[in-house]
Amino acid sequence: RYSNQTFSQAAALLVENGKQGIMYLFKRGTHEEFGYTSLCTALAFYFILSCWTAGSAVASGLVAPMLYTGALYGRIISLILVSIFGVQTNEYGAWIDPGLSAAIGAASFFSGVSRLTISLAMIMVSRFS
Repeated sequence: RYSNQTFSQAAALLVENGKQGIMYLFKRGTHEEFGYTSLCTALAFYFILSCWTAGSAVASGLVAPMLYTGALYGRIISLILVSIFGVQTNEYGAWIDPGLSAAIGAASFFSGVSRLTISLAMIMVSRFS
């Protein structure tokens, strides 16, 4: 954060550690916190580095980058839905929350890459919603 209580969106996603970045993305009610440019830049960066790391012979953790990549694309999809339908405050439109969509995107990407069972994916989604 800068001294005037603002922050750089791209720096918050690319410079912070993975856990803090994931928590930024999972925060509910923050549909104006990150823009398309910073989200797409971070998605391309993390996806390319994750593919490179997974293909190398080096033992490294891919759990956080998989969650991060899924949270990024979930939040991008949710921002598209918010721009189409607007911010919904009723109980039927509350699912269009970028933080919740980031959690669903992280669970879907993680379960798709690691062949996670459906029950564990539901536990993961229910933890963040």
